Amino acid sequence: MFCHYNHEHRENTPDSSEQIKHCQYCKGRSIFHGLVKLFLIVLIIFFSLWSVESIVSSKLKSREMKNIKAEKTPSVSAEGKVVATPDLSTINFSVMTEAKTAKEAQTQNTNKMNGVIEYLKTIGIDKKDIKTTSYYLSPKYNYPDGRSVLVGYILTNSINIKVRDFNILGDLIAKSVDLGINQIGDVQFSIENPDILKAEAGGLAIKNAGEKAKTLAMQAGVRLGKIITFSESESSPIYPYYMKSAEMGMGGGGVAPQLEQGSQEIKVTANIIFEIE
Repeated sequence: MFCHYNHEHRENTPDSSEQIKHCQYCKGRSIFHGLVKLFLIVLIIFFSLWSVESIVSSKLKSREMKNIKAEKTPSVSAEGKVVATPDLSTINFSVMTEAKTAKEAQTQNTNKMNGVIEYLKTIGIDKKDIKTTSYYLSPKYNYPDGRSVLVGYILTNSINIKVRDFNILGDLIAKSVDLGINQIGDVQFSIENPDILKAEAGGLAIKNAGEKAKTLAMQAGVRLGKIITFSESESSPIYPYYMKSAEMGMGGGGVAPQLEQGSQEIKVTANIIFEIE
């Protein structure tokens, strides 16, 4: 703000008292406008801070509500376990033959594998429990002086068998080696129909989870409501028995290996979410 009077020529002004009054008016008006600007700045800062505080408060309140909601739906996990004796064994047998011609390799291999299969049937292995898993014929080369020279053929014939009578398992392996089996992948023990045992383990898991939830609720001083959701996960490992070359009786006339099926654990984990009343 500025005064409309020219102070440089105030001596020529006929009424100097009137000029002084006008200057005082201009000064007062300038101060008033300054105060108004200051008030507006303070007001803007206040509303800005209030807006930020409202946003932060809203977020904190939202987070707090989520925490309260989570606390009202606790999750409990527990395990149920059933121990059982395996009732099924699976074995992989292979006959690998090498001959100068493919026909010779096939003839030798077929005679040996057919003899093994016939033997398995005579000791009570059902035909449906004998399955061919691989039949692979490949040429064999030597490389003298960097040259490729065909020297013969290799035929590998593999079967998978299921054995339910573990009393014959050791003799079965030893006799099969005598008849021509020269590769044994592994021996696995399992439970053929585990569904009943899984259901039993699942029932134990749910029972244990319920008891655990009641204990926790009692300690926290709250009451459990209805079950909102629940889920199960299971674990039923298969235990392989890896054969050693000495046990397989390589070279014929081997001693029957003694194999033990042991026991198998079937575990089910129950995850339950309750509501707190």
